[in-house]
Amino acid sequence: MPALEIPVRCFSLEHTMLSGQPPFFLMSYEKGRVQFLVNRAIVSLEQVQDALRVEWKGEGSEQEIREVVEDRFRLKDDMKLIYKKLIKDEFILEAVRELYGLRLTLSDPWETLACFICSANNNLRNIKCIVGNLSRKFGEEIEAGGERFYSFPDASCISEADLNSLKQCKLGFRAEYLKNAAEACSGRIDLGKIAAMDYHEGRMELMRIKGVGEKIADCVMLFSYGKLESFPVDVWVR
Repeated sequence: MPALEIPVRCFSLEHTMLSGQPPFFLMSYEKGRVQFLVNRAIVSLEQVQDALRVEWKGEGSEQEIREVVEDRFRLKDDMKLIYKKLIKDEFILEAVRELYGLRLTLSDPWETLACFICSANNNLRNIKCIVGNLSRKFGEEIEAGGERFYSFPDASCISEADLNSLKQCKLGFRAEYLKNAAEACSGRIDLGKIAAMDYHEGRMELMRIKGVGEKIADCVMLFSYGKLESFPVDVWVR
């Protein structure tokens, strides 16, 4: 099995995976080990002190896998500089100490949008359950090296699904919003073009989608497009 090690500093895989960002919903995380898809390769990684040990089964070059891991977990961010600028009082210092090494992540825009539509009036466990149901029912089954993983369905697939089938995935009232978003992203909304927009323009473009308000738009701008001006505010933020 191909493998590589990526040195990391100021990074905690555990804190990052359990922080409620898109990878928590889209990837498998058990006993410190993460599994996810890179195209048709099933990638597994775990943190061993100051390194990520990465293995994969299926198609994928070492360079491709390395670049995806570094990108998804933003491993090139200068965390020491970020902490230096961030820590201005005892409250922030306490948060950094408690969750040292937690990083922002980057995920596919459609997958991020779908995850946060599923998050409306919901909790982490249910959101992860819904995402898993959608993947098993509508995604592609990928097999490699005796392992199996389901991709998250693309927008065109969800747009063609009927509401009852979506509701069977435990979406409830969110099914209509997810289907509407999928139809929009398969036509009038080009998620690829939003990457070239500034924060405010991109945010407004996303909010053209029914059911996408400020919080969901901010989540997509931050967790998919890396717009650090974005600050998602939900009911838990005071």
